[in-house]
Amino acid sequence: MSEQDLEAFADSYGLFNETIAQLQSSYQALETRFDAVNRELEETNRQLQESLAEKERISGSLQNVLESVASGVVVIDANGCITLFNKAAARILGWSHADALGKPCVDVLGEAADPLLETISTGKPAIGREQTLVSLEGRRIPVRYSTGCIVNAHKVVIGAVKTFEDVSKLRELSRQANRVSTLSALGEMAATVTHEIRNPLGGIGGFAGLLERDLEVGDPRRRLVKKIIEGVSSLNRMVTNLLNYTRALELNRRPVDLVEVVEDSIGFFEIDAGTVLDEISLERRYATESILCDVDPEQVQQIILNFRHNAVQAMPSWGTLIVSASDIDASLDDRTELATRCVVVSVSDTGVGMADETRSKLFMPFFTTKEEGNGLGLANAKKVVEAHGGDVAVDSELNRGSCFTIFLPKSYS
Repeated sequence: MSEQDLEAFADSYGLFNETIAQLQSSYQALETRFDAVNRELEETNRQLQESLAEKERISGSLQNVLESVASGVVVIDANGCITLFNKAAARILGWSHADALGKPCVDVLGEAADPLLETISTGKPAIGREQTLVSLEGRRIPVRYSTGCIVNAHKVVIGAVKTFEDVSKLRELSRQANRVSTLSALGEMAATVTHEIRNPLGGIGGFAGLLERDLEVGDPRRRLVKKIIEGVSSLNRMVTNLLNYTRALELNRRPVDLVEVVEDSIGFFEIDAGTVLDEISLERRYATESILCDVDPEQVQQIILNFRHNAVQAMPSWGTLIVSASDIDASLDDRTELATRCVVVSVSDTGVGMADETRSKLFMPFFTTKEEGNGLGLANAKKVVEAHGGDVAVDSELNRGSCFTIFLPKSYS
């Protein structure tokens, strides 16, 4: 090997050693950087795990809040399918959480899904509105609801949420407050009427009595004086009825069999009606032989008796009188807004019926279509029913008959 070859080899060897040294240095630097990146990755993983744990904690807390609130909460995605359905929504609508999730909201909410879908399409929320939901069992539930959009980080609408609450109890309390307010106003009016009318009526009646005593038995003027006395008595009765109507009603509620209560009222009715029943067919339709409930039986008997007398008077010649009693879930009946278990009594006739205008005034004090009526029979009936926490419904059509129905909560609380 020549000297030039040796020098070239030596140069190559030196260059090789330098390259090896550079590679070792680069490797050490890369190893150091790898360790640093690995530590950074471990720290990032730790922070990510903490973030996920915090997210799960927040999500769990939010879920617990949603499950514990009394209001129903339903969330849908952009396609209108349910992604969240809390316990209150399940309780109000009768759907289980598992059955509702993933279903189109229209299948679960029916027409009540329209505000949700409208919120998604328009981006506009609905605040504090009212509607009627229909549960899986067919119950009608009045609710107050609000809707809102759900957006992502880019402000794109990805779904909507609806919250709602059952307002049936609130409406019942409102009806009771209105009734108390009306009775209070009538009570004040009755006190005024008593003072302003009864005193002069007493004087008129007294002087008419003296005048009648002074007239001969055969005097034609004596008949006119009797008319005055009869008019005074009629006005006195009206004032007395008004006072009785405005007084606070004290119920004597106790456990009774509704069928027995209805049968007792039929017995009183048959005595009062006498020969009128010869031209009327009386039918009984009881869902069961015994219907237990918690009511004031005497007051309920008087209501049923009143309804029967009205029915007979609506059938001047002949017809059929039907009395029915049952035990139902009132929330399934469109005739009432009550949402509890009720006993129901109906009195139907095949009489002349009534126009819508007459039906709308039936329970107003002093409204009557009878020449000798005082207009307080049905008003008192409604007062008694509402004192029980119940409701009254009337179905009628001209020349097709009428049906009066009372709904009374089965138990008192």
